[in-house]
Amino acid sequence: MEIDMQTPDALMGLAFGIPASAGDEVGQENGHRWDPMDCDQKALPPARTALRMECDFSYLPDHDEDAHFCHARAGVVGVADGVGGCRGDGVDAAEFSRGLMANAYNAVTAAVASSSGICPYTLLEMAYQKTVASTRTPAASTALVLSLAGRALRWAYVGDSTFALFRGGRLLLRALPQQHYFNCPFQLSAVGGDRVQDAALGEFPVEEGDVVVAGTDGLFDNVFDSKLEGIVQMCTALSFTPGKMAQAIGRLAYDMAMSSRESPFSAASREQQGTNFTGGKMDDITVVVAFIVS
Repeated sequence: MEIDMQTPDALMGLAFGIPASAGDEVGQENGHRWDPMDCDQKALPPARTALRMECDFSYLPDHDEDAHFCHARAGVVGVADGVGGCRGDGVDAAEFSRGLMANAYNAVTAAVASSSGICPYTLLEMAYQKTVASTRTPAASTALVLSLAGRALRWAYVGDSTFALFRGGRLLLRALPQQHYFNCPFQLSAVGGDRVQDAALGEFPVEEGDVVVAGTDGLFDNVFDSKLEGIVQMCTALSFTPGKMAQAIGRLAYDMAMSSRESPFSAASREQQGTNFTGGKMDDITVVVAFIVS
């Protein structure tokens, strides 16, 4: 999706480089964790009380190795990031991420047609198995699946493609990345790598008016939580659609990636590696915005 250059200048007036306070971040451990084997068995509330999802995206490619989907009718979002370390020697670093998302989307479409429920863990495992069976690539990918089930948001993710939940414009829940060490996220691969069983799992009650922002590390490495909160508030005040909000967030992330100012990535590099690096990190930037509506 192209950046909408008509995005109000007020949105771009946000100051960069102010880290969110510790109180701004809520880890996924504060959500309810469930056994992946019983996810599909959970009873959903009557359809009249269930919420639904309106979603759209922005994608700003660098190496073009991200992949995603948004199925509003099913209330399911998927995001994946092909691991750049696999690039080279004829390896397409995007092959695994695209396979994961294509297989997940196809499974969601089939499930909607059969009126089956969507469990993010089961969906991710199914997509992984089908991708492994159809490719011998040594490429790897992070992956996130979100599913709206009645009045709860469920998730399963491996690596640093994560999400944030906002209520009344305030950051309510922030899924924390899984990393082996700095800049080395958990990752799924046909050969070695981490397993779907290593995924972070959980669910959290949602309400009408909540906003979910999902993305790859191209977003979260470049935008502090406080800045993300600010742009969600401003876009909401301006009655932006999910697509317009995703474009505004994507543009903010891109501008920060090009900046020499402090970023979450440079702050983490200094803290964890003792470097003097400052500035953003150029990368593919995927942003999916979902509005929770009645």
